[in-house]
Amino acid sequence: MSQDPNVLLDRQTLTIKAVFNEMEVSLSGQRLFTMKGISLIPIHVKIEPLEIKNNLVKKTKENQEDIQNKLYEGNYFVNILDYTLGEITFAANSICEKWSEHILNYIQHDDSNKKEAQITLTDDAIKKHIQKANPEIFPSIDEIDRFCSKYNVTVEKFVIPAKFNQLEIELEGISARLSSEIFFFRRKLFAELFMQKMDSKIYHCEQNEKAILNPASKKIFKRWKDTQLEEIHKVQRYIKSPFVFDDLEQFSNFKSINEFSPKRELQQDLISETFYWIDGFPKVKNRFERAVTLYNDKSDHIDCVNNLRLTLELLVKEILQNKKSLENQLNEIGKYQKEMGISAEIRNTFVSMLDYFNKYQNNKVKHDVEINNEHEVEFLFGMTMVFIRMLTKPNKDFQGSR
Repeated sequence: MSQDPNVLLDRQTLTIKAVFNEMEVSLSGQRLFTMKGISLIPIHVKIEPLEIKNNLVKKTKENQEDIQNKLYEGNYFVNILDYTLGEITFAANSICEKWSEHILNYIQHDDSNKKEAQITLTDDAIKKHIQKANPEIFPSIDEIDRFCSKYNVTVEKFVIPAKFNQLEIELEGISARLSSEIFFFRRKLFAELFMQKMDSKIYHCEQNEKAILNPASKKIFKRWKDTQLEEIHKVQRYIKSPFVFDDLEQFSNFKSINEFSPKRELQQDLISETFYWIDGFPKVKNRFERAVTLYNDKSDHIDCVNNLRLTLELLVKEILQNKKSLENQLNEIGKYQKEMGISAEIRNTFVSMLDYFNKYQNNKVKHDVEINNEHEVEFLFGMTMVFIRMLTKPNKDFQGSR
């Protein structure tokens, strides 16, 4: 593959696996011929985002006008660093309009009056390939049958279908273009805009033009759309809380830690993660937002620390479903953590730290003693965020909607 000199994507790897499928094509029960297909499935992708970002082309006064002209012609360059929102939106609208018109042609194509051959993947063909690929696990076909019987699964569950339909191939091409987007915002914009255009065109055809669209093709598009939305949802979770993203290797590839320099601001990753865990508790979230604002403004350390206490107190009340003050919750918290499977040593450490946290609050905040040391406040922020994570993350009930 030739390398565009303007796009230097260092240290990227892509690993794929090929899935072979064999299908028998029959018409009215009569076998016509055997059809073979191969699906190429990405199983590992590795990138280094900051390396890519450093190599992006930045617009200069000399090339800005030329790039803008090309944008208005419908060209879009993923390696330009400082696109404006208007430029990105214009390019996305132009490209997605072309995509949607192209895909609509496949969905409008009506083959309902034609006799179509049925494509079936026979059980025998599946078992043959399973046994051939896994001779140590399944030394014979009988072993496959016993396995399926024992775990109550059908052999079809072993199959990832190949792409035989042209619409599927076209949509996979769009998926590849979306995946080539370096910045998530741009991918989200392109994908959601394209899906909105497609839904609008399908609605217009069916409601206004009274056209009968190919139901099989509509089903293919919906399945593709659901996959795209699921991927966007996963990355949104990653952006909100990189500590819970499924692909931990992606997070570890960020090189920001190598360029760390001490700052006065709070650690943004930890703040983002805390907001993730308290997202389902509006009152708790409001108090924590207030504490962050006060800290950043350096305006009132006492009020800031008090809001940290209220954040914890409200969260514990919500979790334990009672109205006790934070000082009177230590035993209840220990019981709760035991239910979550937390060891006695960690429970005791957690409760002891929380007890010291309460004593600091009583000695300083309740007696209105001035807090001048910002490092103390930063330390209390760290403690509060650790408390929140340990109270929420072990509980699977708080992860279902995230």
